[in-house]
Amino acid sequence: MKVCGSQDGLTVRVIAGTYSILIGIDLQEAKRVGCLGFSIQRVDLGPQGAPLPTGQQESRWLPNMLRFPQDTVDADETPSTSDRSPIQNFRWGDWTGHPGLTYRYTITAQYGQWNQLVPGPSVSVEVTTEDPANPDTAVFFNRGAAASNAYNLKFGNNDPSQLPDGQQQKAYAWLSRGLEEAILAFLSQAKDNSYGLHAAIYEFQKPNLLQGLKDAMGRGVDVRVVYHYRHMNAKDTTWIDNAAAAHTAGLDQVCVQRTADPQGAISHNKFVVLTKDNVPQAVWTGSTNWTDGAIYGQLNLGHGIYDPAVAQIYENYFQLLHADTDYSPIKDALGKLTLVPVVLPAAPCIVPILSPQSNKDMLDLYASICNQADSLMVCAPFELAPEIRTSLEMASGGRLRFLLVDKTGSLGSAQELNVISSDTGNEVSVATTLSSPLHDFQNKLLEGKESYHHAGVHIHSKIIASNPLGPDPIIVFGSANFSHNSTLNNDSNSLIIRGYTAVADIYVTEFMRMFEHYYFRGKQAQMAAANQQLGLKEDDSWSAPFYGADSPRALARRLFAGTDADGNPIPGYC
Repeated sequence: MKVCGSQDGLTVRVIAGTYSILIGIDLQEAKRVGCLGFSIQRVDLGPQGAPLPTGQQESRWLPNMLRFPQDTVDADETPSTSDRSPIQNFRWGDWTGHPGLTYRYTITAQYGQWNQLVPGPSVSVEVTTEDPANPDTAVFFNRGAAASNAYNLKFGNNDPSQLPDGQQQKAYAWLSRGLEEAILAFLSQAKDNSYGLHAAIYEFQKPNLLQGLKDAMGRGVDVRVVYHYRHMNAKDTTWIDNAAAAHTAGLDQVCVQRTADPQGAISHNKFVVLTKDNVPQAVWTGSTNWTDGAIYGQLNLGHGIYDPAVAQIYENYFQLLHADTDYSPIKDALGKLTLVPVVLPAAPCIVPILSPQSNKDMLDLYASICNQADSLMVCAPFELAPEIRTSLEMASGGRLRFLLVDKTGSLGSAQELNVISSDTGNEVSVATTLSSPLHDFQNKLLEGKESYHHAGVHIHSKIIASNPLGPDPIIVFGSANFSHNSTLNNDSNSLIIRGYTAVADIYVTEFMRMFEHYYFRGKQAQMAAANQQLGLKEDDSWSAPFYGADSPRALARRLFAGTDADGNPIPGYC
């Protein structure tokens, strides 16, 4: 949901996902003189349609990690709050929301002196977060933040696995953030012998998820599973771990080992088809393997699509995998099952694209989507195909691109990262990790139990979001990495969703949650290396870079606020 408000030169757009809320702010240039930043107050109003009584509505100021240099009172209590330490930015995130609740945000421009702020223009808006229990918005992101300060505030600077049992389970649930629970809930929809669950999973190892399938078998559900079973090299034990986990869970009789991939390829899917009376009803897909590291370590997502036509395509794909169809025949079959469009259909549409493909038309389509976007968000754990990297190296031409990558290798090389970062239209955030018990716990999961492909990988979602804040967003996601190997060799899948604005709001807010997390951490590291500290400016000089003739920061200011060059709200963007 997007809600806008405007008054006295101040415009605000609040974009609500499920747990994350993004706030875009614009201030007409004449009003920026003397502005020291913005205070943001949140009031929790309760469920939509059933508001809390006034006395039960919690009110608080959003926090700010930065302070004015001279503000040393309670400086050891970090963070400060934005009524005292105004936010010197034109976008801000509140990552502490909950699904299906209504919040009132009041954004106030602050003037005066650092120690005697004077309120200026103020705007209040009310917004309701999306509900993933709704089939139209069944999107789930886990926490995915390595070395999280929010985790430390809640559970202390501790390894989750070393906490007492009660706290340990709460910590795991906090890290999962509904993702693990959503997979189990999807499986539980299969109530009796009229239902089927047909799963194709790369890393098939997490005991309670496998138990979810075993429980379904006990209800008479037609359970069938295909899991990766190719010996890649001496470092790769995925095939062994999959077989051992399936056997321990008592699932051998319903599992097929996928062996027909060519050398160097993996069966990389993570989807489940739900059928009723042998008719596909829905499909669960995304980037999440069935492992502890995928749920509690990496940034991952799962998405339930309740569209029988889409589910039927995935069921046809499953049958090809279940038959362990060889490399060339499956390429021929998939070329007929899901044709890659040269031009994406008009909104609204959902387009599945399945791998392995016979050519790179899929990547050319993604590159075209990137090239045509005025604003673009890309999340990539591994190396991007040259077709997509080239689109990121082009002159910005008034376009904005936000890139969230796991490491420099996602962009080919450190040199290529420098080229892409130097384009004034690109903002790049790399998963900068810090040593902490949580980080060490996540690395232990990823390096000790996960596939060798995932050692040290903290960003695992694969997302392309084209014009995601406008009326015609395009979201690409799935298990497929945006690479030649993923397209031409691996079993994998992607979905392109166009025109579903509520879905796009969830992807945008979760993308920016992680982008800002690692971007801020990277800035901290840069300042520390230069023996400097981040802090607030005591005058209005902080805002100067956000104004000017279509500078990238000016474009970003208007993009998130949904305003035109004069600071007025654009119709159709709320």
